[in-house]
Amino acid sequence: MSQIKLVTMDLDGTLLNDKKQISEHTREVLSEAARRGVHIVPATGRIFKAIPDFIRDIEGIRYAICCNGATIYDAWEDKIIYKNHIPKETVLTLIRALAQCNCTRDIYRNGQGYMEEKFYNHLEDFDIKGQQKDLILRTRQKIDDLEAYVEENSDGIEKVSAFFGDLEERKRVMKELDGLGIASVSSALFNNIEITQIGCDKGDGITQLAKYLSIPMEETMACGDAANDTYMIKAAGFGVVMENGMDELKEMADFVTKSNEEDGVACAIERFVLN
Repeated sequence: MSQIKLVTMDLDGTLLNDKKQISEHTREVLSEAARRGVHIVPATGRIFKAIPDFIRDIEGIRYAICCNGATIYDAWEDKIIYKNHIPKETVLTLIRALAQCNCTRDIYRNGQGYMEEKFYNHLEDFDIKGQQKDLILRTRQKIDDLEAYVEENSDGIEKVSAFFGDLEERKRVMKELDGLGIASVSSALFNNIEITQIGCDKGDGITQLAKYLSIPMEETMACGDAANDTYMIKAAGFGVVMENGMDELKEMADFVTKSNEEDGVACAIERFVLN
């Protein structure tokens, strides 16, 4: 295989263990790869400020693919180098459709999350608790009316998302929204839906970043576990899927590594990048 010069990795269920941390060994492996000139890039559904400090602070980590590819951020120069955001009318159509369902609704816009107060103050009603709840409270700003907010602030909308207490309803709504043919619909967690501009996904993100860095795709590696990692695994020159990942992803992987509880990302980097 070609020498790997760019490694992208999902966070939840991939790089992060179930306690939303990384081991000291993983930290050392990421640092060593970066020291050797390999671009180590978080690729996440999160906005940049929701990437944990202990990842952003690793020396050598410069770029991040955020909101499932909607924004690629250069942290060293504090600038966006690529964006693929959702048009106003598409956002309004999506949040109006979600308004007919029993779910939360929020958007990411210009690196900040916005959620109506009636959801923000009652996350437990949708079985959102623990670390998931803490992350939402930390990254969303309360507003009164999401539709009215979008009418007045339609630029820079990166993602629409929703959380469901009823997983059967979630499954049905995912299918219905995908059937509209106006946006890319995926998920990162068992109880959420993540919606981006049509054609916007982590696969486009890694492709655009590789082009920006003049790195051939055969010299890229992507690590993931969930549905929103699918196109990234397909696009990369070498696709790595976690042992805890979806079976459908494992079938398309070049390598199935250890689980997120067993330093699976570090294992793959040691084997295919550092060696």
